[in-house]
Amino acid sequence: MLKTKKNMLIRDNFLEGLVDIFYPPACPICLRPRPIVEGRRENICKICRKKAPYITGPSCFKCGKPLDNTDSEFCKDCLENPHVFKKSMAVFEYTDSISKSIYEFKYYNKREFGKVFASELVLRLEDEIRKFDPDVIVPVPISNERRKFRGFNQAEILAKNMAKDLNIPYDENLIYRVKNTIPMKKLSNTNRIKNLENAFQVSRNVVRYNKVIVVDDIYTTGATLDAITKELKRFKDLEVVGIVICVGQGF
Repeated sequence: MLKTKKNMLIRDNFLEGLVDIFYPPACPICLRPRPIVEGRRENICKICRKKAPYITGPSCFKCGKPLDNTDSEFCKDCLENPHVFKKSMAVFEYTDSISKSIYEFKYYNKREFGKVFASELVLRLEDEIRKFDPDVIVPVPISNERRKFRGFNQAEILAKNMAKDLNIPYDENLIYRVKNTIPMKKLSNTNRIKNLENAFQVSRNVVRYNKVIVVDDIYTTGATLDAITKELKRFKDLEVVGIVICVGQGF
């Protein structure tokens, strides 16, 4: 049995290598084939790195947004709107290029971008994730209506690949979205909170966990992560950390 599994893994790796050679994966920013440097396929082109800068300067201790005022440890949003989650972490600054790439990932079926972004999340945040020592990684769920329309949940792709790379348990059934909420781009913070009331339900599996990582694509105000954390805490006083590709400016 073990020999059979090993042979299957070798075969799958070989086939994946052939696909990589003849159909090289695209850079999620420029859509051109990702270059190979020192025998390794790069996640993002060197030129495109300038269009997708990492968050490197001082950032909010709570939500991870870059700080303009370095005299404070928290951003204006987090000071004015206290959160119930432990913290949230992001990798990229919010730029037009990153925004466009995430949009294509979600709405133009660029599922392959998910593996790239998951790899970037692990590359930049693994040390912090290990310090948190999570029991499980879960995706922010989408409604059945949106799944039917889109065909997949982008957060699931991110979370599943992260869990695999980090060898951390993955549970896509822990959190359910039971309410098809309206898009929140133009809603105020108060209306975002109302929009998410009773939007999520948690399975009884939650009692197994003490530390949970919740994965999504973009953090804006934290309303979604707060709503999920509140629902999780109804069953157990656990710690929740959010992981996202990039963080927006909020209000």
